[in-house]
Amino acid sequence: MAKKNNVRPVSYPSEFDSWLKAQNVKKKERRNPEALQRYYQEWAKMHARKPKKRSLFKLPALDLDQIASHARKVSELVETIQGVKNMMNQPKTHDD
Repeated sequence: MAKKNNVRPVSYPSEFDSWLKAQNVKKKERRNPEALQRYYQEWAKMHARKPKKRSLFKLPALDLDQIASHARKVSELVETIQGVKNMMNQPKTHDD
């Protein structure tokens, strides 16, 4: 009596099977687990999913009112700093 192989078959994506047929891989090779694994690794490298680039149109939600408020505060702060700088640079007058 022939010994049964207790190796569990690996299920591959249907796209891989189509690729094997397109590559003209013989059925004998498709039944060989080592050869099939080598072909699968080659296929997986070619069809690896690359991380998606972030779209510029999917920016996080911005609170424009808050941004405008902060811009006003920065503007006021700059004006205050310029006022202090002008006061420091004024020539001193002597009232005798």
